[in-house]
Amino acid sequence: MTDWKQLLDDLGVPNWDAGKNVAPGNINIRCPFCDDHSNHGGFSIDRGSYSCWRCKGGAPSIALARAANIPVDTARSYIARYTTGKAPETSRNTAKKASATSLKLPGGTHCYPCHRRYLEGRNFDPCELEFRHGIRYTLIERWGKKNIDVGYRIVIPVYDLGGRPVAWQARAIDDEVQQPRYLFPDVEECLMHYKHTLYGAETCTARDSIVVCEGIFDQWRLGPGSVATFGTSLTREQVNLLSRWRRVFFLFDPEDTAQAHGRDYARDLAAAGCRVELCRTDNRDAAGNLKDPGDMTPQEAREIMQELLGPRGM
Repeated sequence: MTDWKQLLDDLGVPNWDAGKNVAPGNINIRCPFCDDHSNHGGFSIDRGSYSCWRCKGGAPSIALARAANIPVDTARSYIARYTTGKAPETSRNTAKKASATSLKLPGGTHCYPCHRRYLEGRNFDPCELEFRHGIRYTLIERWGKKNIDVGYRIVIPVYDLGGRPVAWQARAIDDEVQQPRYLFPDVEECLMHYKHTLYGAETCTARDSIVVCEGIFDQWRLGPGSVATFGTSLTREQVNLLSRWRRVFFLFDPEDTAQAHGRDYARDLAAAGCRVELCRTDNRDAAGNLKDPGDMTPQEAREIMQELLGPRGM
């Protein structure tokens, strides 16, 4: 049986275990296969299947991949990790909560050649990232109560609004052999769930405008004035945090699914009184494809941030 509730919570996918549209034994989400504006898609706890009241759905691994904006192979590995022979509790009262009193980051501050090659290959300066964001590096290492393998990764601290490290993300440096690409600690070993934060928000509290992107590498490229949401599915806590800013610019990846998610949350923020705009880059790679924010050159990123926030907002 699969603990869909905990899996979706840990990936930051909004979900429901009771209420309208939720059948007993199901954990529901907004269906990623159709134009669903409610929560018609359901993962069956007993059968491990996925179905939608509107479009009939599809394979659970594809549904999870689309909902969490992760590769299908990564979704399969998550499903296997959260599947046991015992039925999980479905009450929201049993969901894991951040309960640690201190946070120990994996890795160390020495940048090894393999990490340097990876970062410089993506047009980032390791020294700048160490200074601005406190990143760390691992070789062979296991971490935490579950002894998870965090080897050969870049460890990125996640901060709360006060600048306190409360969680972390570990990015693989070899996508071909390391899955999943992104690792997060078990929420019980964090000071705060990473999906209750906005990456980079601690440097933006004095601003009245903010640019919202999907991932940490996007935020690194865009720089000051931007925050990352760890994917296109936002939690209620993240929407509430974004409502602090008077103007919010969504700059998700150019794919249609990401843009549709941006439109949904733009409506939520507009209802909260924010001035919201949905944006898309027009920069293209050598093959003519629209670039994700993280794949832009530093100059392209500066130009788009100046266009959105103005020279003084940078």
